[in-house]
Amino acid sequence: MKVGYARVSTTEQNLDRQLEALENAGAEKIFQEKISGENKIDRVELKEALQFLREQDILIVESLDRLGRNYDNIIQIVQELDQKEIGLMVLNLPILNQELGDPNLQKLIRNMIVQLLSWTAENEREEIKRKQQQGIEIAKKKGHYKGRPLKYSANAINPKDRMTYQVIVSKLKLEEPIKKIAEETGVTRDTVYRIKKDLESR
Repeated sequence: MKVGYARVSTTEQNLDRQLEALENAGAEKIFQEKISGENKIDRVELKEALQFLREQDILIVESLDRLGRNYDNIIQIVQELDQKEIGLMVLNLPILNQELGDPNLQKLIRNMIVQLLSWTAENEREEIKRKQQQGIEIAKKKGHYKGRPLKYSANAINPKDRMTYQVIVSKLKLEEPIKKIAEETGVTRDTVYRIKKDLESR
């Protein structure tokens, strides 16, 4: 049986493209979720997919980073699949997207490629972080750095976040309880406290 797994990192992202690709690849059942790939423990649907898979089944993902965000995480999952004699198809990697005829050879090639690509991807992420930090340090020295944009603010990029901010401000002006505002708007109490503090400091 072919089983698909689709994941995006935030609730704002869309799964449709991945789902279509998995269906076209023959996935008979698809597990999907919107959550960061950093921690497998928190990815409920991935855990269920791994528990659902049986020997000789095939797990299909669009790309390796759907399984995890770092070398150790991805390798751990691939090793788990190997132990259960479960195949792996990675749609954006042709060599991992076809049957080679020899299961042992296929497993060997898969492990080599997965380890190499996972290592490369992790190093690329670390290099991006390093460059970002360098940019921040330079900006700080020049007095230009203002920190990460706030998610909920009058100038938020996302219109929905701007609207949520306005609702919170309105409720604060009506002196509604912080806990109630947080529950009704779906944000954390810390966020409401932060907005309240900003309004009071003006």
